[in-house]
Amino acid sequence: MVPKRISAPVQRGLILAAALGLCPQSGAAGQDEDLDLIPDSVSSAQPAPPPRAGKSGNSFRFFFEDEAQANALRRGTVLPLPAEYLPGWSNRFTFYGRADIKLAPSLSLTLADRVNHLSDANSEFPSGKVQNDLNEAYLSWNAGRENYLDAGRINLKSGVAIGFNPVDYFRKNSVSLRTSEDPLVLRENRLGTVMARAQSLLPFGSLTLAAAPEISDKLGRFITDKTSFALSLQRTNAYPRYLAKISSSYKGISSDLLYYSERPGTSFGADISRSLGDRFVVYGEWSGGRRHSLTADALVYDAKLYGVDALKYDYAVPGDSRRRFRSQAAAGFSFTESENKRSTFVEFHYNEAGMADGDWKNWFLAGQVQKLLNFPELAPVYAQVNTALWSIRDYAQRSMEPVTRRQLFIRNQWQEAFLKKLDLTNLLQLNTDDSSFFLQSSAKYNLSDQLVWNLTLYFYSGTERSEYGSVNKWNAAKTGLAYLF
Repeated sequence: MVPKRISAPVQRGLILAAALGLCPQSGAAGQDEDLDLIPDSVSSAQPAPPPRAGKSGNSFRFFFEDEAQANALRRGTVLPLPAEYLPGWSNRFTFYGRADIKLAPSLSLTLADRVNHLSDANSEFPSGKVQNDLNEAYLSWNAGRENYLDAGRINLKSGVAIGFNPVDYFRKNSVSLRTSEDPLVLRENRLGTVMARAQSLLPFGSLTLAAAPEISDKLGRFITDKTSFALSLQRTNAYPRYLAKISSSYKGISSDLLYYSERPGTSFGADISRSLGDRFVVYGEWSGGRRHSLTADALVYDAKLYGVDALKYDYAVPGDSRRRFRSQAAAGFSFTESENKRSTFVEFHYNEAGMADGDWKNWFLAGQVQKLLNFPELAPVYAQVNTALWSIRDYAQRSMEPVTRRQLFIRNQWQEAFLKKLDLTNLLQLNTDDSSFFLQSSAKYNLSDQLVWNLTLYFYSGTERSEYGSVNKWNAAKTGLAYLF
């Protein structure tokens, strides 16, 4: 419970600032490791090309891609995102490769890796940052006709929704580089978790069991270092995790029941989907378990990162900081127009751990402390307030869950729109409480079988005290070329 002696949101902000003012790592370099703050400097990634078949059933996928983005800033926001996270321009050059290799009749190897060179207006041209992401690397063994065993770094995905998957329990901290705000792209590009996975086909469906070990965040090791080519396994294997999933299908109804365990508790989940004719599919998923609110989790995570005892400052968190049973849910439908090669998804997302209307008011009030007091000598403390408050929203992105309590999500994809080689994708995220929204519109044009040009536009709209209106970037444009081979 939040102690009664904190009588005003402004006091919460001051105490939070004091807490983070004790942080030994307050420089921009330390923040860059863990604060991919909203909005991101890179955008939509080119999906991997279709596999190229090789001998003995092997397949390979490769592409080069270069994308540049320009940001248009919004002035006079209540709580601006620190300037170092909003460069005027940024550029990403990527090489992606995926290989599925058959080592023996019952044994195969999967490898997926992405090398990025990142630069922006804050880096000295032509220097930048090289970041390598080993997305997947695992062995698969067919232990009989109906039993399979995988071991290695695996991107294990669960759920039937498109915009938010409450039962996708291995999603947390798996997005190393946000190459898009499209959840479908993020699901495919994220880091896998080191685990052992067993799958068995049953008369009524299938059974999946997965176990992931804990890999401590001990520096000086290739597997956990935060250098360009380290594996960063501490992101995906911070604690032991276990999953059991039973899948079934009956008369057009597909469903999953899930049990998930991690320190300090367990969660239960379920999803279901059904086709209604040739055009409609309805679906939903739910997960519930004992946990803190998103804001409390964010403070605990970042306080640990900076070496602060979070228990001393839990009362500074806006909102309910108790650990109790909380639910997450996503429900929606899809509509497919086969004759036009167009699909639309409409979903409602609910995150009981997310920020309610009162939490948002506290967030803005805490951020206004520096404007109300205006003491130049406290500028470093004010900077820590900004970092702390924005880290709550960043933590939601790292967890791949909505930062707000309720959200409407719409995604439309149109292949061969107007022109045979033109594909269009639009997605909308709407905060149903404050009516602010984020819109991403993308176009891809196939200049040839191997060369693809893309253009993406981003828009953040809302009042200055709304989720998306508070982002001090109001729009952005990104364009690039991808060469597939």
